[in-house]
Amino acid sequence: MTTTTGSGRRFPEPPADSGRAVHGGGVAPGTAPAPDGPRRDYPRTWTAAEWVGQAMIVSGLAGVLLALVVLPVVALVGLTVKGGADAFLDLPANLTVPPLPQASRILDSQGNVIGYLRGEQDRQIVALDRIPTVLRQAIIDIEDSRFYEHTGLDYKGLLRAYASNQESGEVTQGGSTLTQQYVKNVLLQAATSREAKEAATEQTVKRKLREARYALYLEEHLSKDQILERYLNIAYFGDGAYGVETAAKHYFNVDVDQLTLPQAAMLAGLVKNPTAYNPVLHPQAATLRRDIVLERMHELGHISDEQLRQTKAAAVVLNRSPQAADPCQLSSVPFFCGYVRRTLLADERFGATQADRERLLFEGGLTIQTTLSPVAQAAAQNAANTVVPPGNRVAVGVAMLQPGTGKVLALTVNREYGPSADGLPPERTTDFVHTKQIIPLEEASFSPGSTFKVFTLAAALEKGMPLNTTYNSPACYHSNVFNNPDTDENRRQSPGDCFGNADPNEAGLYSMTTATWDSVNTYYIQLAEKVGLRNTAEMARRLGVTSCRVQNQSASLRCPGGGIGPVDGAAVLGTNEISTMDLAAAYATLANHGVRCDPQPFESITQRVGSTDRPVPYTAPAPCRQVLKAEIADTVTSVLEGVILHGTGAPNAQIGRPAAGKTGTAEGFSTASFAGYIPQLATAVTVADPRSPTTYPLRNVLGNKVVYGGGLPAQVWAKTMRGAIDGLALPVEPMPSPDGTQPYPLKKMLPDVVGQDVATAQAQLTSQGFRVTVQEIWSPFTKGTVLAMNPGGNQEVDEGSEVVLMVSQGFVLQSHSDSENTPAQSDGESVPAQSDGGRTPVRAEPVTATPGRDRGNAGPGAG
Repeated sequence: MTTTTGSGRRFPEPPADSGRAVHGGGVAPGTAPAPDGPRRDYPRTWTAAEWVGQAMIVSGLAGVLLALVVLPVVALVGLTVKGGADAFLDLPANLTVPPLPQASRILDSQGNVIGYLRGEQDRQIVALDRIPTVLRQAIIDIEDSRFYEHTGLDYKGLLRAYASNQESGEVTQGGSTLTQQYVKNVLLQAATSREAKEAATEQTVKRKLREARYALYLEEHLSKDQILERYLNIAYFGDGAYGVETAAKHYFNVDVDQLTLPQAAMLAGLVKNPTAYNPVLHPQAATLRRDIVLERMHELGHISDEQLRQTKAAAVVLNRSPQAADPCQLSSVPFFCGYVRRTLLADERFGATQADRERLLFEGGLTIQTTLSPVAQAAAQNAANTVVPPGNRVAVGVAMLQPGTGKVLALTVNREYGPSADGLPPERTTDFVHTKQIIPLEEASFSPGSTFKVFTLAAALEKGMPLNTTYNSPACYHSNVFNNPDTDENRRQSPGDCFGNADPNEAGLYSMTTATWDSVNTYYIQLAEKVGLRNTAEMARRLGVTSCRVQNQSASLRCPGGGIGPVDGAAVLGTNEISTMDLAAAYATLANHGVRCDPQPFESITQRVGSTDRPVPYTAPAPCRQVLKAEIADTVTSVLEGVILHGTGAPNAQIGRPAAGKTGTAEGFSTASFAGYIPQLATAVTVADPRSPTTYPLRNVLGNKVVYGGGLPAQVWAKTMRGAIDGLALPVEPMPSPDGTQPYPLKKMLPDVVGQDVATAQAQLTSQGFRVTVQEIWSPFTKGTVLAMNPGGNQEVDEGSEVVLMVSQGFVLQSHSDSENTPAQSDGESVPAQSDGGRTPVRAEPVTATPGRDRGNAGPGAG
């Protein structure tokens, strides 16, 4: 808000019950006692000296007196006293008072201050009634002891300054009142160019005349208390501290109303020369200046002899609050502070240009009420720091949302916010304690792994595929639809140009449910072949994934690494990087029965204008909307409950109440994740080495040979959830009943391969989807001949069943010379004659077993 005087907009007349001013929209009206002498009311009786002064003003002689004060300078610049007087009469009286730059406050959901965002001027505006009398008195006594007596120009002071300057031959005194000093600060504040700043501080008659003209007008339109309040909030106290509140916190780490006499005297001494008397840089000079203030207060009768003696005998004791170039480093929740700053500086509705947004955020004195829950935040921070202590090379990122609102309840990293101690960038640093990376927001570094499978699961259900959809899922599956990987899960050369599972033992028949529990890659590749990758990507976007590599790529949007193409099968397994926040948002949509509520970190943003808090426009998330049918979302939830109960999330992710979630282990153990929820909370956790997850995989971490999503991430998730649930006293709310759908394979005719050589038999069976196990036995038949099979051929068995082949290892006649090295003949049988090109005839009836037997178990009598 701009306040003008004179021919422009007028300052409001002081209210009858108020002595306070409004600082560009930053201070509310109220009452404040006059610190020294009677409060000036209008009209009042002037002294004889003031009547003379007013007559001088009317005649222009005030300009003459001001010119005489700076006479040595006038001579230097070639000005004349008459010219100064004429200029005074020609000066306009209106003064534009811009809003004071003031730091913006960030509050948590309970109204606690959790950080400040400031620009070049660190300032917090306070009302006069919060500024203690001792500080007001000290300022007035040392700077303008007749403040409550003069009318803006202290004519006695001007005459005294003139005499002093004539005696010294230079300008040693200026005779400026607090009102004039306030005007000078306003002009300096309004200056936007180097030339304007120089004009606001130059030692010339013109500047003095301008300040005097404005000061006289201000005195006619503002009360003394209003002027004093404005001055104390605009004044610079050195070391980057503007205004008395910031100065008190900066030097003594107390609010201004807690200042003591020696502290107030030191601050009062700074305004004359904040650099020369800076107690941090020049403690001795600051002490001498403080004592001058104390002596002046004693001279004017405002402190006693004993107070003077005791205070002068005491040393200047500073208690400086921590300092940092980045204000978020001083926040109690620095990574969330950085999130707030990043979000608003990227919001074009918050400001048309980057400069506009920075000015409003860092100088607008905003009150930013956020959604951060101090309880949930503390739980997340404690979990991350406890499971993976700071100093470990791997970092943990945690994001928590409230399903149904999208409120961001917690966001943290298990490191201290700040630049690396070695000064190296994140990818090269050896400092594993400090970082400024807001890891839960990083979308170009961390792969979600199998937490991404839920999008294929949801897309399959939406397509109408039942949970009992069953596939034989071998340890290695070659896709004829997608590009097959060149390496396996451990980044070794893939032996069969195929997709593999994290554990080779994960092979067999799986339903959609059991494959999700065990996170079977080769099942999900086959499922994605039926669903289509574009449907998987589209489902991810619908549920809340906004990261670049999941978006449709176009001429205007090209992400490093590209998006999800129609044959990019690895994307189903979570190779495309997305942010931890995206994971939390998408899983919150499932928790909310398919209703998507985008992440919302703000409750409100306001700016004090006059006595009113006005809302500041910013881009709020879109309204919550149904993006997936509730029955489908709840079915996904019922499956994900089993992951925690008896799948890859057990037992680390169990929290003592129904919950749903999914583990994720990215290729080559580059990243491990866990995302899960209850109806009231959705949390995602990412663990990785931020230097480069692929270069520094999760091997040999805290005693773990490798880190899976069900390991450290699940532990962090569970500890976070338990802490938040207990701290927020959240009741158990109903969830869909856990699903337990088992595989329901189709039947398939099993060919009879008895009598074939083992290579031919294996090729025939595997081409039809059967799994083959070979058992060799000694027999009188040709080596490599299939003697029997289990189950028997020429019958319907479960698709993908395991078939055990009993294969001849051959038979060797024993001679006396090699009796110790060869097996003896059995039962006196001789080797039968060979025929049919070396094929050995076998018995007509093969050994059979009942279909449906546990895989890997041969029936009785086999072999």
